[in-house]
Amino acid sequence: MKYIYNIYKVWLVVMAALVTACGVGPADDAEVDLLEGGEVEHTLVMYLMADNNLSGALYQNALAAEQGMVGALPQSRLVIYHDTSTATNLYEVRYLPYGSGGEHIRYCRVLKSYPHQLSSTPTVMRTVMEDVLELAPSRSYGLVMAGHGSGWFPKPSSGTSYNEQKVAPAGDREYDFTPLMQWGETRYMGWDYVRDGQMDGTIVDESYISTAEIIEGLSPIHFDYIIFDACFMSSVEFLYDMRHAADYILASPVEILGCGLPYKEIVENLMSTEHDVRAIGDIVMDVYMRDNNFTSRKSLALATIDCSKIDAVAEAVAKIYASTGATDCAELVAEKVDLTQVQVLDRMRPAAFYDLEDFVCQLTDDEVLLADFRKALGEMVVENTHTKDIYSLGYTPDGDIFGYDDIESKVGGELSLCGVSSYLPRKAAPVTLKNYLSTAWARKIYGLD
Repeated sequence: MKYIYNIYKVWLVVMAALVTACGVGPADDAEVDLLEGGEVEHTLVMYLMADNNLSGALYQNALAAEQGMVGALPQSRLVIYHDTSTATNLYEVRYLPYGSGGEHIRYCRVLKSYPHQLSSTPTVMRTVMEDVLELAPSRSYGLVMAGHGSGWFPKPSSGTSYNEQKVAPAGDREYDFTPLMQWGETRYMGWDYVRDGQMDGTIVDESYISTAEIIEGLSPIHFDYIIFDACFMSSVEFLYDMRHAADYILASPVEILGCGLPYKEIVENLMSTEHDVRAIGDIVMDVYMRDNNFTSRKSLALATIDCSKIDAVAEAVAKIYASTGATDCAELVAEKVDLTQVQVLDRMRPAAFYDLEDFVCQLTDDEVLLADFRKALGEMVVENTHTKDIYSLGYTPDGDIFGYDDIESKVGGELSLCGVSSYLPRKAAPVTLKNYLSTAWARKIYGLD
């Protein structure tokens, strides 16, 4: 394969010379229109929040995605928003064929350059999406959001440091995600910062983004699919909020290793005429299990969610809760749920993410209600894949780390995941409980509206 790098203005001249010399002939009018920013069939947008400790991994992800464009249809494009410590650009990449030897030319142009900005804010995200619509018109769009993530959990409140994201009135931490962020082994969404000068300088500004702000930021575009390459984003509370933003969402109910997803294979699938977003999980799993150079830790869980089916799951769970006659969900959990029989999805102490199916199925013995729930869940989770073991970071509420290891607690002796996590309401974490009960999911299933 042959790669030729040129700036955009020079590229057209070089392209004309090359194709003529190879006997292919000059590009026709339709192709020139495409190259000059005309509407295409499908555009994949990658929103890379890389101004943090994932910068190196996200840079490699961008390169791998570009490789996936080799041989892609001219009617498709890859657009990458890449926020780094030194530059923030929105740029387009395609590989266009020439000659008869399977060679391609790399076509790359910067669509827009931005000042140094905090990309984990709804204003910036919305501006970028509006720029995509204007500068990269397409009949359909897909999105990859890559960075850090913490599921449905809210961002820090005003005056509260991220190290103490969930601070109880007595001052004790309820949940602390800081170790995940600082160690850099895994991903979770929304941490972006600006440093004073060099990369090792002092952080002078930082931001995080809530679920509501993500929805606001992405609102200019309805996506065919959104891939969250970030930890814990297959959270039922988060998915319920996101259900109108895309047709499908692919996300993980557990931590995702820092190397992220294998974008060469993903993009190759998405840009084909027969692409099937529901097959991505198997594609990713094949790479994880096949390529020892990709990662030495075989840890992966991914689910593909049909967003049109999320409401049916909420209705089924709401009926189960209503059938219990409970008026306090936290009391119901304390009285009825055996935590040893609900699969935990992290090694935090206390755990923050649990398997949705295991949890809900402990709330009732009514086989009709449970059958309806399992049917709705099976229709919502159209693909679900995971490795035998899940690698996770363990730490206490005080942030004391006891290392990376496989999740020790396995219900029935082995991992069996439905693909979606849930938070378990508990009075022992009152600040988190208050935030949880304000989510649209909790209001719906516990009849709080």
